[in-house]
Amino acid sequence: MVRGGGGGGVSPDLLREILAEAGIPVFPGAASLLAGHADEMLRWNRSIRLTAITDPVEVAVKHIADSLLLLRFAPFPGRILDFGSGAGYPGIPLALYLPGTRVTLLEASVKKCAFLSRARGMLRLPNVVVVQARAEERKRLPLPPHDHIVTRATASAGELIPLLSPYLADGGRFLFMMGPGAREGAPGDLPGTVTRRERLHLPRGMGEREIVEIEPVGR
Repeated sequence: MVRGGGGGGVSPDLLREILAEAGIPVFPGAASLLAGHADEMLRWNRSIRLTAITDPVEVAVKHIADSLLLLRFAPFPGRILDFGSGAGYPGIPLALYLPGTRVTLLEASVKKCAFLSRARGMLRLPNVVVVQARAEERKRLPLPPHDHIVTRATASAGELIPLLSPYLADGGRFLFMMGPGAREGAPGDLPGTVTRRERLHLPRGMGEREIVEIEPVGR
């Protein structure tokens, strides 16, 4: 059993409050698993740079609840690619909530992938695969097609859609998670069609998040 909280970490009780404020349901055991992942991230963060966010409330809001806001764009059949997964957000919370979905955590950093592999084993997530690689235009990675590609503000949609389209299945979609101040061009300026966008308020008054769903041109 993974236990979260204690020692000034992210407690399951705190997470339940935060997720309830965000309107996200909590299934039995979810808060402890999510807290366990967060606490392990903060422990590793003392040695390797995984996050600049270390306050437990901010971690609960800006990493965990923020990641699970993607559930508003359910369903998620098939495969999810979390591009630039970092400490596992949003991929690991999505894998916990969507056990029938295969989640690929794609991360360039060897050290971050070591953490992701540790988290995968600790949380016993058979639906998660960790891939250490850097996506490049000149080199095709040996990845299967994914039905959903998600990323949290790693780069603009205009840059990432051409780079990542080879890994998107026919009929698939991109989900870009952007903070306030991030601006994309008008829909006609993007290499795809904006099919949905939502601006959401984070719990505890900690800002806003915009999620943009894009289908590439020709799909």
